[in-house]
Amino acid sequence: MRCLAVSNDGRWIAAGTSSGDTLVWDANTHEQVLAHKDSGGIRGVDFSPDSTRLVSVSSNHTAVVWDIATREQVQTLDHRDGGLVIAAKYSPQGDRIATATLHGSVRVWDSNDGRLLVEIPVKVSPSHNSGLLWFHNHLFVLSKSEIKRFEASTGSALSQWPVPDTNLSSCIALPKYGESIAYPTASTVTFWDTLTHKKLGVVQTTGNPSIALSPDGRFLAIGGGRRKITIQSLFHITVSIMFLWITTYLNMFLAPLVIPNRIQFNPLVCSILFGNLTFRSTTLCSMHGNTTSSQTRRRY
Repeated sequence: MRCLAVSNDGRWIAAGTSSGDTLVWDANTHEQVLAHKDSGGIRGVDFSPDSTRLVSVSSNHTAVVWDIATREQVQTLDHRDGGLVIAAKYSPQGDRIATATLHGSVRVWDSNDGRLLVEIPVKVSPSHNSGLLWFHNHLFVLSKSEIKRFEASTGSALSQWPVPDTNLSSCIALPKYGESIAYPTASTVTFWDTLTHKKLGVVQTTGNPSIALSPDGRFLAIGGGRRKITIQSLFHITVSIMFLWITTYLNMFLAPLVIPNRIQFNPLVCSILFGNLTFRSTTLCSMHGNTTSSQTRRRY
């Protein structure tokens, strides 16, 4: 298997293989409901938000849209003038599909009639479906040594983050609400705040892993090293986001009203205003049938 996707309703599982197979299974019955052989290897698959359609991209310069219920092709997005297609992602509303080509462009298509809406001249570095993400009307692209954010409607560049060691197997990940973006290297996973563009924290890893975030953004799954998947709590990242946003809010809205403009709030000022915040993780253990608990402690 080269790529995998699960539908939003949890009913379908799709896979693409390097030998050109697009496969879909019913997750409840394990029945294979779609099997198509393509002339090129499949590099990406993605379900529409309503779980009724699947887009798959192959090495033969096409992105094909499938109707899951009828098992029929309903659209073919032709990229013969743009080179090998390496990624495809449905927008959160399902009205558009973004594709990436090896020759250096991201294209945004109308998912209803297949019209090309916007072409963005940017090269996606990973050779599979891991360097292109939607968030609302924005596209995040992993390109060379940067993560770039674009306005999907116009193709305008909005912001960027420097990242080291980008290669063909690199990936990026966003939590459900897009408050941070994560990028792994051979030894770390680094998180940036998407509002302020500041670094939030680092998780130590090994082996240039693949990563995935839980929908609530509380946990990080790290895979690819030593044949195991590690689940890492992101509590310290969540706390960093909270304090960073409080600081930003105070600087933007409250500071000009109560103190001279030359003085700015920072995390130290926050701690003075709101008191020290002390956390201790909750631990539950069972010994001889008795359960003990050390509760999370907060001091304001």
